[in-house]
Amino acid sequence: MEEQTKAEEKVEHTKEKKTISIDLPRLKGKNKYETAEIFSILFIVIGAAMLGSGMIMSGFNQFGLSAILAMLGTLIAFLSTVALVFVWLIKEFSSD
Repeated sequence: MEEQTKAEEKVEHTKEKKTISIDLPRLKGKNKYETAEIFSILFIVIGAAMLGSGMIMSGFNQFGLSAILAMLGTLIAFLSTVALVFVWLIKEFSSD
């Protein structure tokens, strides 16, 4: 009798076990303008991280990968900022 209850408890315990998942924030906005805004901000952060890592690496070696990484990060951050400004302008003038 005890073996049966222990087995039932074990089965119930495995059924009650739930997986823990972390929900990442969705990258899709309410409309296409908010989605473009979210991606633009994400690329600004990525470009800034690339720029920062390139600047840190340039302390060790001023040529090669560190310079390319810093310049590419600057380009990505700049183009994403320009795109974000255009998205904001389109959002402002298209909404009535």
